[in-house]
Amino acid sequence: MIKFPNKLFYFSILPSTILYLAILFISNLYDIKLSLVVRDLAQTCGYPIGVGMISNIGILLWGAAASICFFTTFLERINKESSKLLLLGGIFSSLLCIDDLFLLHDRYIGPDFLNLTYIAISIFLLVRFRRILKIIGLFNLLISILFLGLSVFFDGVIQQIFNQNYEFTQLFEEGFKFIGIACWLNFWCKASSNALKFGNS
Repeated sequence: MIKFPNKLFYFSILPSTILYLAILFISNLYDIKLSLVVRDLAQTCGYPIGVGMISNIGILLWGAAASICFFTTFLERINKESSKLLLLGGIFSSLLCIDDLFLLHDRYIGPDFLNLTYIAISIFLLVRFRRILKIIGLFNLLISILFLGLSVFFDGVIQQIFNQNYEFTQLFEEGFKFIGIACWLNFWCKASSNALKFGNS
C-alpha cells in the first residue's frame, strides 16, 4: 500500500489550494470574471508572443534567483552565515519579483517608498555580510546594483527631463534593468555554489 507523503500535502497541495481559492474569492468580490483570473494574460489579450517578453524573462530571472537561494538555504550542509545570507537573498529576490510582476511600485505602493526600502536592504546586505561577500565576489553584486540603480535613475530622472522621448529613454531603462537582473542571478548562483563548496567549514 502506497503511503501518501504528509510533506507533499502540507507544503505543496494545501498551500497552493488555499492560495488558488483565496484568489478566486477575492477576485469575485471585486466582480472580476473568474475566466480572466485563471487564463494566461497573453491568451486573454490576444497579443503576439513578443509583447512584454523582456519583462517576462526578467521576472523569470528574479524567480530563479529566489528559488536558488531558498533551495540552498535549507540544506543541512550549509553553515549558518551562508544560510542567513541566502535567506535574505531569497526574500529580497522574491520581493523584487513580486514588485516587477504586479507593478507594485507603479500602481499600489509608490516608487519612492519601495526604492528607499530596496536601498536600505542593499546597505544592510553589504554591511552585515561584507566578509562573506568578499569571498563570493563582491564585484558581481555591486555591478548588479549599479545596473539596477541606473534603471531607477533613468526611470525617475532622465525620463522626466526628456519626457518627449519616452520610448527612447525607456529602452535604456529596461536595458539596464534586464542586465542588472541577469547579474543579480549570477551573483546568487555564485553565493549558492560557494555555500555548497565550503559547507559547514
